[in-house]
Amino acid sequence: MAKKILVAEDNKFTATQYAKILESENHQVEIVKDGEECIQKYTKSINADSKKSTFDVLILDHSMPQRNGAEVAGDILSLNPEQKIILASAYALSTERNFSKLKDKVLFLQKPFQLSKILELV
Repeated sequence: MAKKILVAEDNKFTATQYAKILESENHQVEIVKDGEECIQKYTKSINADSKKSTFDVLILDHSMPQRNGAEVAGDILSLNPEQKIILASAYALSTERNFSKLKDKVLFLQKPFQLSKILELV
């Protein structure tokens, strides 16, 4: 089933690769370049009646300008605790303090990874 996916990734090449693999499976992908833009795009996507976003899944890079992925994930989960989020990071996920509070709410993806892994998680 095709999903609407918001990708927050500051590396243009990486974001393009994510979009290519996801769109190859007919997913609709929107890309933003930093954490602040992600929050703005997500907030605008919330339906006034249902209070839910039109995005099925968010893929967040951890290390981004403005706000990191863990901060963005926390803010989005406060708006919608049911939102599906994948947090991709090159940092050791088990030792990063920001990740511990998200442990049971977010799927973590340790960089580097094969692009096919994103399709599995989505």
